[in-house]
Amino acid sequence: MAFEPQAWLQAWPRAKTMAMEVEVKVRLFTLPWAEVWTRAEEDARAARAEAEALWAQIVAEAEWAKAKLKVGGQAKAKALAQAEAEALALAGVWGWARGEACARGERVPSTLAHPSMIRRILSDLNHYGVARDIWHRSCETRDEYSCLIHFITPITHLPLELLQQIFLIIIDEASGPPLALMRVCKYWHAIVTSIWASLTLGTRTPMDTVTRRLERNQWLLDIVVDTDADRGHFIPSDGTFEAIFATIEASSRWRSLVVESFPAQADLPEDLVNRRLQRCSNATMRRFRTFKIKSACETSPLLNGLLRILGTSTMASSELTTIEINSANVISFLTLYYPSIFHSVTVLSLDTPGIPNPVDLLPHLYQLETFTASYISFPIYHNHVSLPFIHTLRHLSLKAVSIQWMSDRTFHVLENCALIFPLHYHVLHTFSTTLPKCKHLTFQGYALEILGGILAHELTHLSVICSGSFNRRGSRQLVRLSSQVLGERRLTPRILHIGIEAVNQAWVNALGFMSDLEELVIRNARPSSLGAKVFQPLVVYPVHASNLGATSTPGESGGPLCPLLRRFGLKYDRWLRPSEQFELFPVFVSIIQSRQRSDCSLESFSLWVSNDQKVPLELIEGSDISVKGFDHLRRAIGKGVLSTILQQPPKDSPFC
Repeated sequence: MAFEPQAWLQAWPRAKTMAMEVEVKVRLFTLPWAEVWTRAEEDARAARAEAEALWAQIVAEAEWAKAKLKVGGQAKAKALAQAEAEALALAGVWGWARGEACARGERVPSTLAHPSMIRRILSDLNHYGVARDIWHRSCETRDEYSCLIHFITPITHLPLELLQQIFLIIIDEASGPPLALMRVCKYWHAIVTSIWASLTLGTRTPMDTVTRRLERNQWLLDIVVDTDADRGHFIPSDGTFEAIFATIEASSRWRSLVVESFPAQADLPEDLVNRRLQRCSNATMRRFRTFKIKSACETSPLLNGLLRILGTSTMASSELTTIEINSANVISFLTLYYPSIFHSVTVLSLDTPGIPNPVDLLPHLYQLETFTASYISFPIYHNHVSLPFIHTLRHLSLKAVSIQWMSDRTFHVLENCALIFPLHYHVLHTFSTTLPKCKHLTFQGYALEILGGILAHELTHLSVICSGSFNRRGSRQLVRLSSQVLGERRLTPRILHIGIEAVNQAWVNALGFMSDLEELVIRNARPSSLGAKVFQPLVVYPVHASNLGATSTPGESGGPLCPLLRRFGLKYDRWLRPSEQFELFPVFVSIIQSRQRSDCSLESFSLWVSNDQKVPLELIEGSDISVKGFDHLRRAIGKGVLSTILQQPPKDSPFC
């Protein structure tokens, strides 16, 4: 046998890996002993034969190599001895698996008695996969092999205190409940529930329930207050809302507080509230991340006391990152007395209709990334007033909110911006802002001059709805948008969704400024809002009028309008009334067929016939018109005109 010791040493890792793969195969085949032995017997027999042959070869080569070693080769001898020991251990693992397959309960070989040996043998295997396969078997099998799972997965060896700290970090950094950890096993469930708890507090929440939960949990609490859910015919008493007071005393453990509804002023006397809240005056809320007020919340001693605790306890902490406030009383109180609570906030949502006075909040937003606000008034901020969050803001959505503070400022990282019915009394003709990274811009309201003051060269998606416009006023707005905004290339979107009531000629002129569009969706009040004259410029070649009802395109000499257009759609707020006619069939077919036979082909032509229609009607299928789509449209109209539209064109048509 021509086999040198050094070559054998180099070949040993590969041989060991092959043997381990065989061992895993045997083990996986034989684990469900009683249920699948008959089915796996043949494969197990083949695996045993392969393992025996491999083992015999390893032993023979090892003995030969040892015999050939010289006296001075102590290092090689030591290496071979180690290799032989590992080979023997591997054979023991295989023998153990074979013994388990034949008769459960056979004594484990002595070579595997020490846990470190098993860990070393399994170190090169897909040990997590093996553990997962064992875990997914029946509960009885899982319990029998729990020791093997412990050897394979090192996390099960960790002391309880260290495992608690790991879970605490995971739970603390997550935003939701740690359900995934709790579902692993009873042991992990017990650890998680000792770290984290969720409490829902109502008017009649039993005190002992809250006490037991607080005694068991020593780390993190997610609190939900909803006193209206179980209020019923409530009559105040001495023990009223004791559960809420007990939970406030544990405020240092709070991770989140969500208030769905809160006790009214008449529910609790002020002296009682002050006396109970004195115990919480020195609390420090170092893990408090989320604060949400989801209702109007009448001003009361308990509410003000709770806000004082939050304001003072979070001053030295930078953990509070998410705030949602739907109460004018709460936002006014916090901005007046504790504005520093907003310094670390990254997600802020405000919805405060009816707030009487402007809220001086914006200078206190240092790290804000997502800002959503509705029906809130801000004071006038001149250019010398520093607004730190313009350097961090990424997502902005405003509804019925003043945009004066945006003027003459650059939002360096803003990606999405939505302005819904913005209040612009002070800056209608002077508004100017720069959004260098903005990709999506939505504007809904009147006076589209505001869009002329927005500079966003990387914009890809523009959505515009000019609300409350009729044809004459809407036409003026459409002209300003197309000529000043698109024509002067302050905004160059590839996707445009637009809804403006304007006359046909205004639309024809506007299409001339939309040469860069790849997607255009027009929203109209009714099908008769736009006539065939608007759509004819989208036809590429002249079409026989007797067949398709379209004339030659105005772009015949200079090319078609919107040459890059690939997706076109029409959205109607309502469909036809009995007295109305739909006369756009011919021009629709002309657009589709003419562009499909050119370099300006469409990928889709979509139609929404009502506001509540989720999936649009598609008039293109493959590379031609969709017979099914037009048939659905015919049924929507209630007239049998489909056969006339889809008939073959005459011989003098350019499509022949």
